[in-house]
Amino acid sequence: MANLTQLVKDMYAAFGRGDIPAIMSHVADDVSWEAEGPAEMVFTGIRHGAQETLGFFQGIAQEHGDPNLQMAEFIESGDSVAVFGRYQATVKKTGRRVDTPLAHLWKFRNGKVVRYVNFVDTAAFVEAAKSAGA
Repeated sequence: MANLTQLVKDMYAAFGRGDIPAIMSHVADDVSWEAEGPAEMVFTGIRHGAQETLGFFQGIAQEHGDPNLQMAEFIESGDSVAVFGRYQATVKKTGRRVDTPLAHLWKFRNGKVVRYVNFVDTAAFVEAAKSAGA
């Protein structure tokens, strides 16, 4: 069996390099990619399939500048890896920096991601996207 924690760490390293194709090479065609949040945040939503999943990364690139993902704790059990850390990014619309804790759940089948769940403080991003006079 593959070391799923190392695979997840490799995908985070690819994110840090901006290498989305490297991440997608580990994503199953029938993946469920879940990042719930308000509709005004284009990276949020529940996506089905590898093609829709690209919208998550496109949304982050569209809305966030200088992203910094620091994952600190990895818990592997069976076909799942839970990861906890922090995410910082600048909201491009306003130039405001967000620093929030986050958690990810990764589920695998045959070494491919079949479910990803992103838990992040979306309210912090909504607030940072508001103009100074709002």
